[in-house]
Amino acid sequence: IYGMCMVACGSRSSSTEVKDNVLTEEEKAEGYTLLFNGKDFTGWKMFNGGDVKGWQVADGVIVGYGNGGDVIADTTIKVSTDIVTVKNYHNFQIKWDWKIGAQGNSGFLYHVQEGPKYKAPFETGPEYQLIDDDNYPWVSETGKEGLEDRQKTGCNYAMYVPETKQVNPPGEWNSSMVLYKDGYVEHWLNGEKLFSFQEGSEDWKMRRYSGKWEAFPDYGISTTGKLCFQDHGSKVYFKNVKIKDLD
Repeated sequence: IYGMCMVACGSRSSSTEVKDNVLTEEEKAEGYTLLFNGKDFTGWKMFNGGDVKGWQVADGVIVGYGNGGDVIADTTIKVSTDIVTVKNYHNFQIKWDWKIGAQGNSGFLYHVQEGPKYKAPFETGPEYQLIDDDNYPWVSETGKEGLEDRQKTGCNYAMYVPETKQVNPPGEWNSSMVLYKDGYVEHWLNGEKLFSFQEGSEDWKMRRYSGKWEAFPDYGISTTGKLCFQDHGSKVYFKNVKIKDLD
């Protein structure tokens, strides 16, 4: 199955060759369904909440306006404004197009858990990072300016880092893909496989229990949960969100 996924993802047609938010005949045959219908937020909701607020659908694009941020580190933001799927997913292959504004920051998360115990999706769900690598105004606790490699686009945030990648700058569309199959994970960007890893492996445990996630005991533990697009204080755009349920 992994080989088939890699071939399909690597040869993906660009969004300019087909209509947005419409499945091609090939995608239908492969078992994809639309996770965004191009018109409204059917199938989506607020994290720990109800109907989507603070986001809009404009010209067939999901638009996040940057009303949120780090609800744990920033005491002025009390409630997460991230959006999640109504449905839970276990094994899946998802692809989507995205762009961010200058100094933008967002992400795609999976297996997110909800409930009063959690303030934000990233407490439980691994993240495919989407960010302005070169210009995001980040200063580390040691005073160093600029993002660390583990914080940049395409990363499994604070865990796995691509060796090489081709990412278009803010304001231009990119295409991403995540495959999750029984703990085996692939990250793709613009038709190129960035890396793969196995959840629960010794390497994964070393990374998970020796860094940022030490403070979040439920991170990466659940293998079924919501899918999420993150609102992290800057404008972000999504379209062509298509998923294949692998269960």
